[in-house]
Amino acid sequence: MPSHLPTSMQSFIPVGVEQTREAALLPQNKPRNRFNNVLPYDWCRVKLSASNPNETSDYINACYIPGYNNNREYIATQGPLPSTVNEFWKMIWEQRVKGIVMVTNCTEGGRTKCERYWPADRKPCSYGELVVTIRSEQREPEWTLREFRGNTSEEHTVRHFHFTAWPDHGVPQGTEILIQFRGLVRRHIESDGAEAPTVVHCSAGVGRTGTIIALDVLLQQLEKEKAVGINGFVHKMRLSRPHMVQTESQYVFLHQCIMDRLQLDEKNEEHIYENEEHIYENEDMIYANATALQMLTKA
Repeated sequence: MPSHLPTSMQSFIPVGVEQTREAALLPQNKPRNRFNNVLPYDWCRVKLSASNPNETSDYINACYIPGYNNNREYIATQGPLPSTVNEFWKMIWEQRVKGIVMVTNCTEGGRTKCERYWPADRKPCSYGELVVTIRSEQREPEWTLREFRGNTSEEHTVRHFHFTAWPDHGVPQGTEILIQFRGLVRRHIESDGAEAPTVVHCSAGVGRTGTIIALDVLLQQLEKEKAVGINGFVHKMRLSRPHMVQTESQYVFLHQCIMDRLQLDEKNEEHIYENEEHIYENEDMIYANATALQMLTKA
């Protein structure tokens, strides 16, 4: 264990590693794992249904992750491989997912991090039994928002939140933009997607994935409880998937996000207090004017 890591981070690095991963280690499932050290635990892995008798596995490298409201609020998964794109969409369909959060680019530093799993243009594209169409795409400097429509015997709409300014094993340049991005995701979940898990992935599905999930949960906790338990929640995530919040820089960045949000809230409270003082000053002036007017009337 690296000695330079913060003591609090060192304390939960080994958490969960003794749990079984038998399904992930089956010979037929090993090629479905992007990395051999990021494997879902048996107790919390997402299981696919068998849609035909020839399917021999329910396996996908994906885990249910607890959130602020329930124990299956998110699904953390790896970026799909060329051979697992169909399984990825099958999971989206079966879990009735309404939001996908992608915090990697398909290619970074000349290396493939995630297979593109959506159509390159507006033409429909088939992924197994599912036909997917892009209904809209909005590009911003740090992210792209898409809306997908999937069809089999019924129609299903999925929002795609793609953050494009987050380097692998690193952190974004500042906290504000990621907090804003998280706000877009949270508003969607609360307005349309709370009944189903939100799928979150990067390349391995642990570092950037764990950081954005933790940020979403901790900001909810801060808003509702006026306190946060960063170490406790990272520990909890790692019981469901190994290496969640993978690097020291991601762990420190998560703390910085919370600190910056606290400072912003304090500034907003000061602004509200200043406005209240201004209101009270106006009330005093109105009262003084009313008193003077009454005296003039009596005279």
